Amino acid sequence: MDARRLLEPQVATAAAMRRAPEDIALLRLRVTNGRAARDRAECERADDAFHQSIAQVARNPLVIALLRHFSSARCRVVWQREWDRTYRRVGVEEFTRVHGDHHEQVVDAIADGDGAAAHHAMAHHLEAVSIDMGVLSPMPSR
Repeated sequence: MDARRLLEPQVATAAAMRRAPEDIALLRLRVTNGRAARDRAECERADDAFHQSIAQVARNPLVIALLRHFSSARCRVVWQREWDRTYRRVGVEEFTRVHGDHHEQVVDAIADGDGAAAHHAMAHHLEAVSIDMGVLSPMPSR
């Protein structure tokens, strides 16, 4: 998750700069599929497809390969154990609603060509996931 938090906001920025109308249609379909997920496995597949699609929109072969590598980590036992533990606790409803809202905010910023907003939306999303998974502590209010 640390590597994803470092890289994926930049990928969202690049996607905002390089998007085409058909890319936005694909990203919106990915959000819809995530919202329609009915179990943890479907949620994970939809989430992975969403993040992979943003890498495709960024149109950078090295970034696509890195995100594919991150995606392969989802198949590892440690990731699966954390994913299952997290989503057993927060539930499919949270994924389909809250993460769907996060994904939609990322897509809206990409569609607007607003790299800064895409970066912020993706950073916010990955921070929330990291906190849910227990790999990042919430920052105290100031």
